[in-house]
Amino acid sequence: MKRFLVMCVLASLFPTSMRAQQPDAKEAAPTLAALVSELVKNNPDLAVARREIDMRVARIAPAGAPPDPTITAGFMGGFTRPPFFPSSSTAEAFRQISVAQQFPYPGKLALRSQMAATDADAARWTLAGTQLQLVAELKATYFDYQLATRSLAIVKRNQALLDQFRQVAEARFSVGQAIQQDVLKAQLEISSLLERVTVLERQRDTLRARVNQLLNRASDTPISPELAFTVGPVPADVSALRAEAQRQSPALKYDAEQITRSQQQLSLARKETRPDFGINVTTRQPVGGMPWMYGVDIMVTVPIFWQRKQRPMVAEAAAGLDAGRRQRDSTLARTDADVTELYLDATSARKLEDLYSGSILPQARLALESSLASYQVGKAEFLTVLTNFTSVLSYEIGFEEQRTKYHTALARLEPLAAAEFIK
Repeated sequence: MKRFLVMCVLASLFPTSMRAQQPDAKEAAPTLAALVSELVKNNPDLAVARREIDMRVARIAPAGAPPDPTITAGFMGGFTRPPFFPSSSTAEAFRQISVAQQFPYPGKLALRSQMAATDADAARWTLAGTQLQLVAELKATYFDYQLATRSLAIVKRNQALLDQFRQVAEARFSVGQAIQQDVLKAQLEISSLLERVTVLERQRDTLRARVNQLLNRASDTPISPELAFTVGPVPADVSALRAEAQRQSPALKYDAEQITRSQQQLSLARKETRPDFGINVTTRQPVGGMPWMYGVDIMVTVPIFWQRKQRPMVAEAAAGLDAGRRQRDSTLARTDADVTELYLDATSARKLEDLYSGSILPQARLALESSLASYQVGKAEFLTVLTNFTSVLSYEIGFEEQRTKYHTALARLEPLAAAEFIK
């Protein structure tokens, strides 16, 4: 009986662990790309950003339209006669109709229209950046959800394995070849794994709810932890990735649009010191059978208070332009730093993942197998078996953590470089 238990334990060390790392292809039929498509279609934040573009586009035509004309109809006469019905004997009474139109100084309307169009372009880059950020957040959150699910499976599998160790210790204790402390240590370690299972289950459910929130679904909607995806090529040099981010980053594109708008605002503020014009066409008919008469008035605004009104407007616009340029420099520096940090995270996680799978995990499993066999024949203590078991469990979860860090770093790089590394 004892030898049968030991053989079962040894046989379960390698195949089960490998199955934990290689998901069944049949279960991987759904794809991560399908979740991304669902997010783009259903996420409320993206819907708000799209409607914001519609709002900005709708403002372009009104911004460049001239002021509405003014039509005036009036009568002048004595106080004793009703309006519009004067007697022919009323001296110097007349009816009057006039049409007035204002004309802003040449270039003002064009600048206002250009500013509105620039606002719409900025909103488009905001939508692009928001979509990339939400897609990156979806992928990163899904990878964390996948890590919690796989870690939970690893812990439960190792919990069953540890229970087999306990049975071996009990069998040896029953024949006087081990001490009771070995059994108690195994039971304590099983209780510790139960605590870990509770924590991982909470993390898994919380992350699943977060993914469903991004997809605008019910928080308890099931999500497969084995969605299929591919990892695209990553530039071998971080400088190439930084250069790509400088060319394609939606955040930098948005800052460029804001600088353009500030330049337009400054030009408009300077034109505000120029006078606007107006024309008033009037037709008048005196009473008493006199013919209609016509008149034309030309109006010009005189900006005599320009030092109190227009000059501060120019100063404000100039300050806004300088602030926009400094904001672009800040965004550029932050983008370079973030790209470098995430690139280093991805490369180091990739190296550690290979190290775990290539040497650390195989060696740890061999050490556990050897210590268990030695314990069976009384050449090793049960504490050694538990220590090696804990190491295998830690390394298996560490392998999953490094794989998740690699995928997460690539997902976080996507909105910075406007690229798709996880498909």
